[in-house]
Amino acid sequence: GYEVVEFIDKKIVDLKSTYAVVSEQYNERKFWKDEVLIWNTANPYLYVRTTPDGRVLVGGRDEDFYNPDKRNKLISKKTKQLTKDINTLFPQLDFKPEFSWTGTFGATKDGLPFIGVYDKLPNSYFALGFGGNGITFSLIAAEIIRDLLLGKENKDASIFSFDRV
Repeated sequence: GYEVVEFIDKKIVDLKSTYAVVSEQYNERKFWKDEVLIWNTANPYLYVRTTPDGRVLVGGRDEDFYNPDKRNKLISKKTKQLTKDINTLFPQLDFKPEFSWTGTFGATKDGLPFIGVYDKLPNSYFALGFGGNGITFSLIAAEIIRDLLLGKENKDASIFSFDRV
C-alpha cells in the first residue's frame, strides 16, 4: 500500500486522487468507432471506454492530494463534472451515471517504480510499482529482488534504486 511512504524519509512519490463514473446500461451499442479506449491527455485528462455489458466508463479529473475523507467528499462533484465532460464529447450518448468511485494512485517524477533495498530499513526489500504500470514492472521487481537475495548482480537494479532521487 501507499502507507510505505511514511517509512521512507525522502519524497519518492506524489499521491493523487482519481475519479471514475460508469453509465447506466445502454440497450443499443451505438458508441464510437470500434469502441476504442479514448485517452485525452489535456489537463485535466480524461479517459473513456466501453464495458462488455453495454456501459460507458469515464474517468480522470485527478486531484493532487491524498486524504481519503477529502477525496471521498468530492465524489458527487466529480461525478457531475465527468458526466458533463462525456456529454460534451458525445452528446448523442445521453450519459447517465449509475456508479461512481474514487481511488488513490502514485506518480514518481520519472514514472519508474522503486525496487530494491532502502539503506535506512535494513533487511527489507521493496517493489513499489506506483502508477499504472505496477503489473508491467512486477516481473522486473521479482527478478531484481531474487538476484539481491541470491547475492547476484542485476544489470537493471540501479535504474529502479532509491539512490536515483
